[in-house]
Amino acid sequence: MTKILAEGNHIIVEKIDYNKEETTESGLIIKKSQILDSSFCEAKIISMGKGLPNLAGNIPQVDYTKGDTILYDARSRIGLHNDFDVIKREDVIAMVVEDETE
Repeated sequence: MTKILAEGNHIIVEKIDYNKEETTESGLIIKKSQILDSSFCEAKIISMGKGLPNLAGNIPQVDYTKGDTILYDARSRIGLHNDFDVIKREDVIAMVVEDETE
């Protein structure tokens, strides 16, 4: 099995099937494509590079890591691949965290 490891400032994310139907707890059937803006994608991080140093020589820390789900700017994808997307750290918009208080 081939393992792909991101380098530098790159993040490799798993593609999500936006046409897959999901049923909410209340029984509503929805697709992710119906609730996400076409400018943004939600995906799970498969691999992350260590980052690039800033002008001071420090690598900025981020709050997300391999296995986390993020929201990113879809227009920033680098290249095309069937199984994953490649983005840069600066294209991450938010971390997706499940609300456990419901």
